[in-house]
Amino acid sequence: MAAPARKKVQALRVSGYVRGPCAACAKEERALVMFDDYGWGVECLACGHTERVDDVEYVEEGDITY
Repeated sequence: MAAPARKKVQALRVSGYVRGPCAACAKEERALVMFDDYGWGVECLACGHTERVDDVEYVEEGDITY
């Protein structure tokens, strides 16, 4: 069985704002969060949906790729 694909997000270095739409409501209002076990995740600021991610790429505001 193949390993599941790793989830990766791009977050702005200073603010923690995460690019890309929410999986639940499709709004682009997400922020980087850390769970109790020190794992990374994203939380939608519009609907509150939270999900874990495997990798976070920190980028400067002008360096974001889509």
